[in-house]
Amino acid sequence: MHVQSQEIKYPNSALNLARKTGDSLADKTVKDLFENGFNPLSNESYNKLIFNHQSIPDEFPKSLKHFFASFRDYQIDEKLAQRGADFYVEHASAIMLCLGMLSLPYCYAAAEGAKVLSFSKRIYEQPEKRLTETAEFVFDVCSPEAFTSQGKGFISIAKVRLMHAAIRYHLLKSDKWNDEQGTPVNQEDMAGTNLSFSLIAIRGLRKLGYTVSADQSQNYIQFWNLIGKMLGVHSEWLPGTNHEAFILEQKIKNRNFRKSVEGEMLALNLQNYIKSQPLPFNFPSETMMSYLLGEDICKMIALPYDNLQVDLLSNIKNLNAIKNVFPSNHKKEFINLKKQFGERNFQNVPFKFLTQLEG
Repeated sequence: MHVQSQEIKYPNSALNLARKTGDSLADKTVKDLFENGFNPLSNESYNKLIFNHQSIPDEFPKSLKHFFASFRDYQIDEKLAQRGADFYVEHASAIMLCLGMLSLPYCYAAAEGAKVLSFSKRIYEQPEKRLTETAEFVFDVCSPEAFTSQGKGFISIAKVRLMHAAIRYHLLKSDKWNDEQGTPVNQEDMAGTNLSFSLIAIRGLRKLGYTVSADQSQNYIQFWNLIGKMLGVHSEWLPGTNHEAFILEQKIKNRNFRKSVEGEMLALNLQNYIKSQPLPFNFPSETMMSYLLGEDICKMIALPYDNLQVDLLSNIKNLNAIKNVFPSNHKKEFINLKKQFGERNFQNVPFKFLTQLEG
């Protein structure tokens, strides 16, 4: 019955097509930019375009103007956006912890997706930039002002979407990719990544001892659906309920998660970086990662899994201790995060536009 429901809702035939499908609007834009010699990375106006209220620069090519203008057509459900932002503000520090110790390494278990990431030496050699950029993006799109004129949500999403298209453009033109692998950063991979920021983050919060109701979970998933749609994910891969999200996540995991050299290397570099950072608990970071990820995922990305240590950590007293290390003053906590992510200079824009595979 369960297997049948998965196949009916998200059939393999549709997911097979999704693996071959990119993002037509962003792909067309990036193709035009490269063919006409416009390099956003070295364009001052592009790098200074950060806030939603800023005008689209006149010097942009027509295709790039059209791309950014298209974001003005998105109808934001203000109540849904408010609920999503409220949930984020209430759990901001814990969500950011889950980002580095759960969401990112979870994605590394997707073998083909990890292979795409492996073509950037910067991600291998500077995992702190990958983590910081992703954290900045999450903050930009989840902040209460994200989709107001003073926010950065629309622009951050637009630039990440173009970055994905640039990856597709370079890989498909290279000799490092073949048709059997599907399309780089395809619809299935993007859907799985979107779930890693919603459904998987909620699982992490619950494992940390937070109570997240079914309604809160569904609201946060739908909030990230709003973000996913703007990132170019097709609506059929944006599950509207907790049950649908669970089914899709299981289906994507069963189809794509397996051991890979690239996934193991990405996870190792991320783990080594996290171990070098000050953390709000006094037990090994690898124990926390193991606990959050679970034994199966840990095996796929070659992270150590100590049953005894994980069992000790899962003790309810320890869970409450973990939860209590995060500030109870949510507004103050959020203000501190805002200082960290909201005051970067113009040259520190998340997800720099990729101009070559080794970028």
